[in-house]
Amino acid sequence: MNAKQKEDGTPNVLYVETMLTKQFGEGFRVICPITDPYVKHHGALGSYVAVHLPDGVSETEVAAWLQAQPGITEVHNRDMAVRLLEQPADRIADLVVLSARDVVVGRTPAHHDLSALDSGLRSHGGRYEEMVPLLISHPLKTAYRSKAGGDPRNFDVFDFTCNGTTLN
Repeated sequence: MNAKQKEDGTPNVLYVETMLTKQFGEGFRVICPITDPYVKHHGALGSYVAVHLPDGVSETEVAAWLQAQPGITEVHNRDMAVRLLEQPADRIADLVVLSARDVVVGRTPAHHDLSALDSGLRSHGGRYEEMVPLLISHPLKTAYRSKAGGDPRNFDVFDFTCNGTTLN
């Protein structure tokens, strides 16, 4: 997780649904995947949101406008999100928006109660939180040493732990 606050310590939040409604009108629906009840550090905000567009709104125009906003680092349409972010094609929105290292994205101020934050805003879910160390306490088998030199993912930890060490 990374700190998601401005230099003065206040939360650095882009309310994407509010921004889109102000720029293009009503009908947008922004989905935040971080919705767990533990909001003391992240306020149900993260570095990724999915955007459903209203009928008649240009996906290209909205994507270009979002991409130009300070704090937004990536905007992908459904096909690109499936390919680059490994999202399920049948359950993804029209656009996917990712934010900068020190910025979170959300729906509207009314959807995110930041009063419970107790030590500054911290969150996850974006490109800047992808790299997580994979630590194994026992020597790895040759094949797994090679695999570890590549790009192991968080879901690989079970395979490494059960099959990859010299203890098994």
